[in-house]
Amino acid sequence: MLGALVMRAGGGVLAAGPPKQRALTSLLLMRPSGVVPFHEMIEELWGPAPPRSAAANLRTYAGRLRAALPPRERDRLVARPLGYRLRVEDGELDLDVFEAEAAAGRASLEDGRAEEALRRLETGLALWRGEMLEDVPHGPVIAARKVAVDALRLSAEEDRCEALLALDQPARALDPLRALVTAHPLRERAWGLLMRTLYALHDVCGALDAYAEARGALAEDLGIEPHEELRRLHQAILRRELAPLRTVVSAPGPACPPRQLPPSTAVVGREEELSDLTRRLGAPGDVVIVHGPAGSGKSCVAVSAAHAVADRYPDGQLYVDLRAAGPGADALCQALRGLGAEVTGPDVAHLTYRSVLADRRMLVMLDNAADTAQVRPFLVASPGSTVLVTSCPMLSVLDGAAHLRVGPLGHAASLRLLSLHVGPARLRREPDAADDLVRLCGRLPLALRIAAARLRAHADRPVRELADRLGDERQRLDELEADDLALRASLRSPYDCLAGSGRCVDRLAAEVFRRLGPAPAGMISVQDAVRAVRGRAGEVVRALDRLVEMELAGFRPPDRYVFADLARLLARDVAAHLAERGLNGGSRARPVA
Repeated sequence: MLGALVMRAGGGVLAAGPPKQRALTSLLLMRPSGVVPFHEMIEELWGPAPPRSAAANLRTYAGRLRAALPPRERDRLVARPLGYRLRVEDGELDLDVFEAEAAAGRASLEDGRAEEALRRLETGLALWRGEMLEDVPHGPVIAARKVAVDALRLSAEEDRCEALLALDQPARALDPLRALVTAHPLRERAWGLLMRTLYALHDVCGALDAYAEARGALAEDLGIEPHEELRRLHQAILRRELAPLRTVVSAPGPACPPRQLPPSTAVVGREEELSDLTRRLGAPGDVVIVHGPAGSGKSCVAVSAAHAVADRYPDGQLYVDLRAAGPGADALCQALRGLGAEVTGPDVAHLTYRSVLADRRMLVMLDNAADTAQVRPFLVASPGSTVLVTSCPMLSVLDGAAHLRVGPLGHAASLRLLSLHVGPARLRREPDAADDLVRLCGRLPLALRIAAARLRAHADRPVRELADRLGDERQRLDELEADDLALRASLRSPYDCLAGSGRCVDRLAAEVFRRLGPAPAGMISVQDAVRAVRGRAGEVVRALDRLVEMELAGFRPPDRYVFADLARLLARDVAAHLAERGLNGGSRARPVA
């Protein structure tokens, strides 16, 4: 219910039906295992002046809801003399779980157990997928419940930030609090938390500016001054009487080690790689690099292995997404904030980092590394810490590093991955369409996960329909998008690294990819590339080798380079985008004959 209404059973998504049926289902779920009277359902669905057919329509919607349930579950919905009752077991309804976790988090926070509070609050807040029942018509009951639940969500967000401050992690609270006061400028508690957070990060001016914004919002909308508590906080900041959370370079002790790994997801068809990686991570002090093509599931394998060995690193696990963290110094400062350390500037960040980790046993995961330069600042001499890296290129110049390549899945494993998400019965009904889907997704786990999400969202449509859509090369990359997952963005990342590089060979590699990647055959020779970019054979070979290193092409002896179908479509996409902007990627190039 914490988003669009979704019902799942047996690994599949159940049909929620038309709007009024969804409203009926939502109303029953708001009173799980309790009887909802007929008159309340009719008023919720049709208001104070229902049609004469309302009772009959209600029975129709209830019948459709029962029919949507799996046969063995249809006794969950029963008619009673005064209404309907939908049986819901403990832990089955995300709304119930969220309310329980929010209450437990608040209780833990009040008892001074900040780490427990943070864990419970983040578990509950992670269940939200959008606005509550965003695709359901709101009658008076649903609307009133939504107001209450939305208020609880905001309080839980504030409680989470309060817990982060109690754990000396103000940097993690900053962005959520800025978003909170922007969306809800009249919440004084959020403004107070933001002021305390900025002060803890030594941004006194920012804290005072936040108070001024809060005061202005309250005066403009309500015509009132801030509450006394917020005014006292303002005075304490003005007089520098508010104790900062951290005054020296330090890091959290064993009582509160950082646990920053993303949640683990199901890994299918990678049993051998997962076993190998887990074994390597079990010996602290190494650098381990998981590399392979974009979309091959490197991060999923790495995160799963990291969780499996987490207990061998008692001082915690750091996680940095290098693609999102910005330049190297910014990424290093982010890692230091995760350790609770403060530095005076990026020029000394690497020294502080090494000092903090010197006697620690920590696992440092660096996700989405583009090159060796991003990784080197995180390497430590500590024998107890391990650095785990995921990247497209192999990063072969890192001495002493262990390397594990993760490529596309096998066909059978790809079908198992699809089956895990959409159910085996659906694939067994259309085996040829399922095989085509695997082929068109290039056996890449990311593409398969997106295809599975598309199938789950349209449970009443045949698998063949999606396979036919993907069969159209002009729209395949457009079709392989679902919510926040997009294959195009993942595939494009290594190309963007080459195109934006300061090295001539990288920019030439990007040009070769644009000009020769779209070739229908998907395979080119060195001579083809030399003619296309009018370059010297030696430099063109080095450019082609860079494409192989970035997993954008493969090599076939003695002198052939091959582009997989999805890479070929990406090259066409990039070339078309540049053509629309009036760019051709290099004035010396000419088309291949």
